[in-house]
Amino acid sequence: MNNNLTVKTLSFNLVYSDKGGSLRRETSRGASLPTELTIRHQDYIDSQTKKPGRRSVLRFDRTVAGTDGKPVVCSAYLVVAVPTDPIISSTDILAGIAQIAEMVKLDGTTHLDLDDDIFVNLEQ
Repeated sequence: MNNNLTVKTLSFNLVYSDKGGSLRRETSRGASLPTELTIRHQDYIDSQTKKPGRRSVLRFDRTVAGTDGKPVVCSAYLVVAVPTDPIISSTDILAGIAQIAEMVKLDGTTHLDLDDDIFVNLEQ
């Protein structure tokens, strides 16, 4: 396990790690405005197929100063459910994640750029 992770230019330092998951915190904008990275895993049984799998959650919580000066948290989650079958590879998982990434502008290239449409204007 990597205790501390750097995402782009942000350094997320390990706060804790246990059997259920981990928490890392980044404080370059100040201790009162952290960004937290949580990773958790949970076993499951698919209700339709009755096959086992593992659900993993990657979550970022970014604290910003609200208009009243009080901290507010904006959260983004990625949940990946992977059946316990050796045929499933990281290529299969990343294919689904890439389709999500194409919906929003992540790196300034030619993505659909629907981030404001979906998350601000609440278009469906």
